[in-house]
Amino acid sequence: MSIAHIAPRSRSVLRLHGWLLMAWAASVGFVTSALLLHAGAVHSLALRYTLGAGAVYFVGFVLGGWWYAKWWNARRGLVADMPEHASTAEVLEYQQAEEAARKKFEWFDGLGDFGSLGDDPLSALLAVFMLLGVVVVLALLMGYLPVLATDAFASFLAEVILEFVIGAVIARRVLKPRVLEDYWGITLRKTWLVGLLMMVVCGGVGYGIQRMNPEALTLFQLFR
Repeated sequence: MSIAHIAPRSRSVLRLHGWLLMAWAASVGFVTSALLLHAGAVHSLALRYTLGAGAVYFVGFVLGGWWYAKWWNARRGLVADMPEHASTAEVLEYQQAEEAARKKFEWFDGLGDFGSLGDDPLSALLAVFMLLGVVVVLALLMGYLPVLATDAFASFLAEVILEFVIGAVIARRVLKPRVLEDYWGITLRKTWLVGLLMMVVCGGVGYGIQRMNPEALTLFQLFR
């Protein structure tokens, strides 16, 4: 689901919790990789990154969501703190803001054709400035990506609350909340493919790094 359907006051709380979950998941990955390297003497980056990604998914993401649902269940009596439905105007406002942010990074159309730069020194000079602009945009984009990731994590947490605590599924019929014992099966069934893909991609990145520099045991050593 999208947090566009959550009222702005509740949305900001979910974003904070999404950021905390993201920080927790990243910490789990770093700690797992460090333990495998220093305590387990696992020098294969492919294996270490695969296992680290698995820890991020199972311990950081899935277990983090379960703990969050359990925490909210303990606060069930605090009705005022529960996420509220957004109005139609609030949903539209969120979607417009998201669209405006996305348009800031549609810069590929302005790069032009670099096929004949050698014949035109002025075009080559302009291309240099364009590439410098691309670097600046990438730096801005790196600042925007955590916002997108935070919203994605916040959306996951919103669905956890709605399914396992409140039971009101936004934009659908009102249901009884699912029992927390069902969390593992439901969450794994919905997210296992993404978790597996993350492990495969991370393992591939580790393999590629070690192919580039067989002596590298960490990503930092590659850039040295």
